[in-house]
Amino acid sequence: MKRMFLFIGAALVAAILATLARAQDVVSVSKCPGSDPPPVTFEVDCSRVADRATRALCQPFAQNQACKVFPAYRRITGIQMEESCPAFKYTIYDKDKWPYQDSKDGGRADKCGAELLTDFSLLNSSQIGPIDVHEILHVYQSALGAIPYQHILFGPSMTEARGLIGDNKGYVTALTQMKEELNRTKVDFEQGKIKVGGECLQAEIYEEDLLYLKDRRNVEMFYLKLQRSRLADMADRQARFNRMYNVVSSGEARPFLLAHGCAAF
Repeated sequence: MKRMFLFIGAALVAAILATLARAQDVVSVSKCPGSDPPPVTFEVDCSRVADRATRALCQPFAQNQACKVFPAYRRITGIQMEESCPAFKYTIYDKDKWPYQDSKDGGRADKCGAELLTDFSLLNSSQIGPIDVHEILHVYQSALGAIPYQHILFGPSMTEARGLIGDNKGYVTALTQMKEELNRTKVDFEQGKIKVGGECLQAEIYEEDLLYLKDRRNVEMFYLKLQRSRLADMADRQARFNRMYNVVSSGEARPFLLAHGCAAF
């Protein structure tokens, strides 16, 4: 009988320790230092991360997402995520535990959360610590309805987010890359190197980068002036975005877009 009680006691202790360990691996943030509580609660599950030092980055990652990145995108997009997502959950994976081994993806956005490899989350360092400015933007943009390209507006939005959260080095690097890509695209257009059928998309990306480089405040105008719609028709998606680019550019975008593969809008 004594052995039975000892066995049961040991099992209970083991269960309690396992529960405590899991609690330490799942971090929840509902308060931010020096500011109002975020309207969305953030949870980060790091239980699938083996290395203790990497797992220790779960707390600063969660804090940065809830208190830095989330409000930055709220300001940029004007979208109130809490209307559709009162809670946002990240699930972080080591590479050998990644459930999408046949994919080259390092992250996947869900309706109200995202799954990420450690390289793109806990180990994605910046001047303020580990961050994600990519997958969370997909969740924000789900409010826009049908879009012509899964990463539309991503360049200006992610660049601006880095600037707002205090990742100044990342912001300058992103700006430099944007300028270089803009110049390459311009040359590709001039030399006829753009893939047939992809001209309009490249023109749209060129236009949004150009407008952002002219005035970083334009990124907020993109979201403010965009008409939202769930219509799946690609022509409608492109027309909505092209009308927005034209409005933000005060009419300068239309001739460029029409001359580079986009239909009349």
